[in-house]
Amino acid sequence: MKKILSFLTICVVALSISLPANAQVKFGVKGGLNLTNLSGDVVADIKDALSTYTGFNVGVALHVGLPFGFAIQPEVLYTQSGSKIKMLPEGGFFHDLLEDINTRFVVGNIQIPVGIQWGIEVGPVRPFVQAVPYISFPISHVSKIDVGGEISKKELANDLFSSFDYGVGLGAGVDIWKLQASLKYNWALGSFVKVGEQNTQEIIDQLGVDLKGTKLSGLEVSVAFFF
Repeated sequence: MKKILSFLTICVVALSISLPANAQVKFGVKGGLNLTNLSGDVVADIKDALSTYTGFNVGVALHVGLPFGFAIQPEVLYTQSGSKIKMLPEGGFFHDLLEDINTRFVVGNIQIPVGIQWGIEVGPVRPFVQAVPYISFPISHVSKIDVGGEISKKELANDLFSSFDYGVGLGAGVDIWKLQASLKYNWALGSFVKVGEQNTQEIIDQLGVDLKGTKLSGLEVSVAFFF
């Protein structure tokens, strides 16, 4: 956590130094929903069993208006992403005696996206498109397993997973007065599972599935209010 705070401090100082004198700066709060799922080298046995997990995002944003319709918008967010996995019982004599296993795999992240926007102001309305590179620091990994209505929650060891992730989002939005609504798709580019046979086996033992080579990508819908 100290490393994250140090990094954020450096970013804020660097941004304040580099801003042009005529930049229009606004501070705001932001929140919304994440609709994510596992992607990448998903194991064939679970690919058809995956479905979208609905999480949330909340945090602060700094909107910096620049000439020619451009703007940059760095943010610091707490986000929840994850996936639902439904494992059906194997066929055979005991098929009717076994329950479906529904697993929710949830990752909590401190995410730092930097939106690069271009838009056109039409009165109080400014529609825009944006590209949003981001980095994130996963801080928690939780599985919720539902077997026949009995739910068990398990904290997974953080050292099985990468402590750093990155990606890029593409989307669009609109500014109306002090409000901003946006929609974008985030592509994760880094694998959140540490490489290694021992890590892979431990995740299989704890979660019941192999996550090696997978990524968490998905849609983000959010609303911000700027002061």
